[in-house]
Amino acid sequence: MSGEWKRRPTLIDSWEDSIDSVMSLDENGTTDLAGIRKQIMKNFMNPSAITDRWFTITGVVIDRSDFPAFRDSILAVKHAHWNDGKFGYKQGMKRVVFHSSEIRKRVGPFNPKMINYGQFMLDLSDMIAAAPVTVYSASIDKYRHVIQYAYPYHVYTLCLEFIVERYCRELRANGKTGMLLLESRGKKEDAEILKFLVDFLDRGNRYYRPEQLSCIKGVYFNPKWSSLHNGQASFITLELTDLISYPIHKFVRSNTRDKAYEIVETKLFNYPFPSGYGLKTFP
Repeated sequence: MSGEWKRRPTLIDSWEDSIDSVMSLDENGTTDLAGIRKQIMKNFMNPSAITDRWFTITGVVIDRSDFPAFRDSILAVKHAHWNDGKFGYKQGMKRVVFHSSEIRKRVGPFNPKMINYGQFMLDLSDMIAAAPVTVYSASIDKYRHVIQYAYPYHVYTLCLEFIVERYCRELRANGKTGMLLLESRGKKEDAEILKFLVDFLDRGNRYYRPEQLSCIKGVYFNPKWSSLHNGQASFITLELTDLISYPIHKFVRSNTRDKAYEIVETKLFNYPFPSGYGLKTFP
């Protein structure tokens, strides 16, 4: 695998033989701290009134050997509820993409007038429950972060470093290689994230040396649909990560275990004791 991915945000459409696993990443909440500071000034004596407190990044790891069965299972759900697994989006007929917010709002392909929504949710839950993945998630309470530190660490990079460190530790322990896959957000945003990750992987930090992170062989940024297939295929590991990240974000935000979180929880690294391992909260 060439080092082109280090120079600019790059899309990947195939899984090279030299890569044993992929960690797909998604986020919930915002990284904004300025807004939190303004809210603190207004609600210092009433922290429960502060909104947008939590930010979460989740990484979902799947091994190459497990990918074909997972691919078949997610496509089976799509084909069971949409003709040929496709939907007429504004841009034309495309492969249905599972997007957590659209599913919760019941819009687009997930409008109950178009599908049996109840049965779809049962099938979706079964698919997630059976997915052969390991989950690492890091969340930060931005209110406590700002209160505790005069110069708080950047929210996104703090969570991202934790996840990549844990992923690398397991890759090294098992003699494997991996890559990171993020959903493309825009040229500027992708370039900023790539720069941070390349610097981190090349230089390490106070806990990990560069050679301990060298098992990561690429960082890629893909859209929801594959341009190579004219929207008739999607990047399904990114879809699964989107579905898994929100229940975790909701749990750390409200400390409430709903059915969606109970399904996801068993996949957290070091379950049934994931705290500090597969599930980290800062500070």
